[in-house]
Amino acid sequence: MTAQRPGAGGYSFRDQLRAEFDHFLSAEQLRFADKDCLRIDLHCHDRNSDVPDELWGRLLGLPETWLKTKSLVRQLRRSGCDVVTVTNHNNARSCWELMERGEDVLSAAEFTCLFPEYDLYLHVLAYGFTPAQEVAFQAKRGNVYEFVRFAAQENIPLVLPHPLYFYTRNEHIDLVLFQKLALMFQRFEVLNGQRDLWQSVLTLNWVQSLQPEQLDDWRRAHGLDPADFGVDPEKPKVLTGGSDDHMGLTAGQCGSRLYVADLDRRRATEPLSQLALEALRTGQVSPYGSVAENERLSTALLDYFVQITTHMKDPGLLRLVLHRGEASDKLACLAIGNLLLEIKHHKKTKRFVGLVHDALHGKRPGRLLKWNVSQDYQFCVRELERIAQARQTTPAEFEQTVDDAIAVLFHQLSRLSIKRLNKCFEKRGQLRIEELSAEQLTRSFELPLQLSALAYGRSPRGKNISGVNVGEVLDSLSFPTLMMLVLAGAQLASANALYKNRPFLNAFAEHLGRNQHQRRGLYLTDTLRDRNGVSHSLSGKLAEIQRQDHALDFLICHENAEPDRHLHVVRPLVNFALPQYQQQPIRVPDVLEIARLFYRGGYDRVICSTEGPMVAVALFLKIMFNVPVYFFMHTDWLDFIRHTTSLNAHEQDRVRRLLRALYHQFDGVFVLNSDHKNWLTSAAMGLPESRVHLTAHHVEDHQQQPRDLTLKSSLFDDADQATPVLFVACRLSREKGILELPDIYRQARARVPDLRLVIAGVGPDEDALKQACPDALFLGWVDRQRIAQLYAGLDLFVFPSRFDTFGNVILEAFTQGMPVVSYDCKGPKDIIQHGRNGYLVDTQAAMVQAIVEHFEQRQRHADMAEAARVRVRDYAAEPIMQRFLEQLGLAAETGDVAQPAAQV
Repeated sequence: MTAQRPGAGGYSFRDQLRAEFDHFLSAEQLRFADKDCLRIDLHCHDRNSDVPDELWGRLLGLPETWLKTKSLVRQLRRSGCDVVTVTNHNNARSCWELMERGEDVLSAAEFTCLFPEYDLYLHVLAYGFTPAQEVAFQAKRGNVYEFVRFAAQENIPLVLPHPLYFYTRNEHIDLVLFQKLALMFQRFEVLNGQRDLWQSVLTLNWVQSLQPEQLDDWRRAHGLDPADFGVDPEKPKVLTGGSDDHMGLTAGQCGSRLYVADLDRRRATEPLSQLALEALRTGQVSPYGSVAENERLSTALLDYFVQITTHMKDPGLLRLVLHRGEASDKLACLAIGNLLLEIKHHKKTKRFVGLVHDALHGKRPGRLLKWNVSQDYQFCVRELERIAQARQTTPAEFEQTVDDAIAVLFHQLSRLSIKRLNKCFEKRGQLRIEELSAEQLTRSFELPLQLSALAYGRSPRGKNISGVNVGEVLDSLSFPTLMMLVLAGAQLASANALYKNRPFLNAFAEHLGRNQHQRRGLYLTDTLRDRNGVSHSLSGKLAEIQRQDHALDFLICHENAEPDRHLHVVRPLVNFALPQYQQQPIRVPDVLEIARLFYRGGYDRVICSTEGPMVAVALFLKIMFNVPVYFFMHTDWLDFIRHTTSLNAHEQDRVRRLLRALYHQFDGVFVLNSDHKNWLTSAAMGLPESRVHLTAHHVEDHQQQPRDLTLKSSLFDDADQATPVLFVACRLSREKGILELPDIYRQARARVPDLRLVIAGVGPDEDALKQACPDALFLGWVDRQRIAQLYAGLDLFVFPSRFDTFGNVILEAFTQGMPVVSYDCKGPKDIIQHGRNGYLVDTQAAMVQAIVEHFEQRQRHADMAEAARVRVRDYAAEPIMQRFLEQLGLAAETGDVAQPAAQV
């Protein structure tokens, strides 16, 4: 379920890009009549692209594709191409082989060239060369200047493909590089079928913005003569298109129309490849096709991954260790290689991935398979049939069907994995996750160093995580889990490939002055519609976002909540609760559903609250889309475990190290009190000060409630307006300090005989508190209107928690003029002004003394009530929210969306 976005009928960022690019393609279609044009896909690959540029492919010894040349040619012809070319990496073997068989082919290759001063490799497409010229190209591609000069001397047309996409991250990439590219190339690929729409539109607008005066300025600045590279500054740049297909799925669906005068007559006597080469040289080119966002690339990568399971051979550990590359890349390839080899040796999974490949190429599962497959896997067969049938439809329909099918498969496989995991635990009488306490999880959170001990549950130190025999569990989960990893891996890899240079794309768009990616954040949280303080404060933040229409949307995983403005809701795959926290279930979302929503919503940053499953989702999005990710810290977990568990110092330190590793993954961390900020920037946690932001919860606009003179008598039969009454409202659990209340109340009542106590809230320790404090009045959960009346009509709020990072209830009490007595710790000490609107104490005895003195000095109550209401003004919603948005880089944005450029 998705949020209701503001501005119904408006255009999103991607709508604007689509309208602009479609307008360009429509104009290109009108430049030349179809009868005078040859159609050619200027960018496609087959199995002779056998040495990939990507480091991971080289580490694992994988080619870029196993597609046979004849299969590629068949697909090109089926897509309507008049001329065939194959642009394999650093070789034209496929072209020469086709020519040897007597076929008319335009020779071509995609050469990897080095830009020496940037230590940057980029691709250059070359066409119409001879075998001897190919040898010369190979010798010169170590220096792109020499490579392009040679092509100009030999009258070989070059095209710079996907100009904004680079195969390596390089911090030296800057706009000067593009000034040099403008001087060196006449032809630019603006339509690449595997790249995303944003890059295509940016490239288009940059190339079309180039003016002769600019080129002349850059010529003098860089000492590069365009004539040396075959570039005429007075002529407009030539714009081309190609599918960049590797799998044979979309070859020919994107390409270029080449205008040839008097085509009907000339094609009867001249090779079409020569006519195509002539049009390329003269620049009579217009691109055709479409850009399908990341869905097309993810489909191609899915096909690639499933083919790996058939063709991959063990690259060997020594190859990984001795190959060039960072240790992180080698470790990642080790993990991926083990996963893919595991799939290859798992018959059921290997068979299914083969069926995925067949379906993507239009082959439906056989009837025998449908009859024999178990009920658990019927959904797999249905989705594969749907994919295969869609192969016969339009490219757009096929891509949408595959994208939808992947979502269904991942969701159903996730549910199946969870179901089998529970069955495995039940069958073996092992602990279920929901039966583990936080303390048990912390103590058992360790992996044995010996991997066989992990697999078979043996460890010299005792049990591993809950004592589960991991090897046996994996046997039952192997198929659904491995397929989930393949599906998720294809989605992650495609988006990561497109956006790994996102910071540069942002800078490029800013320099261009158009097509800047909208700044919009997605706020992930594990709780919003629940009954707890964090949920209450987040609900207030959402209300302010809705009121001001800020560029920030919430996303929650909830079983029955409904979407709203600025609020997305996804349904959980499963939910469970730990024993002590039955009121706060843990909900596990579908990570790919959220990733699809993030992409389609045009978000460019993530904020996450609470350390539940949404943390994993946030970090997944960070890797997938290369976006900044922020964390909003609500809980001090070290204080929490000190007050709620018996973990020793070593075990507590393990938690600290885990938290440190987690928080370091975020680009910024928001905290609610100065103590927490100091702790995070200390040596114990090591976060730089620039990444830790002090913020606060704001107070919602509450109408001042009139003091109900009959409230106390309605609560207690023998009470009147003068009766002293303490009030407590919180979750009734021991970490909130509520088990200290009976002693505090008993000692205070001994000195203030008519003292009463009212408690609002529910929680796991409610029964224990009732037993220890039978004289208190327990109201259970009360709504906002009722609790405001209680704040206004009772006398003093008691806040016995020692670990709260903020204390929303303090501000709620202040709103209605109720003073607060609290321990002098973290959040409360930043809010309460001692002696003016409340009391800060260090010990239980001091808290009792403050309560007694408060009721002994009744003449101060009116002044304290007024001081409390004044203090609330420092926590007004608008300035706190504005500062929060500034720290996220969203302050200047609103929810309004501009009209697409084509209609402005």
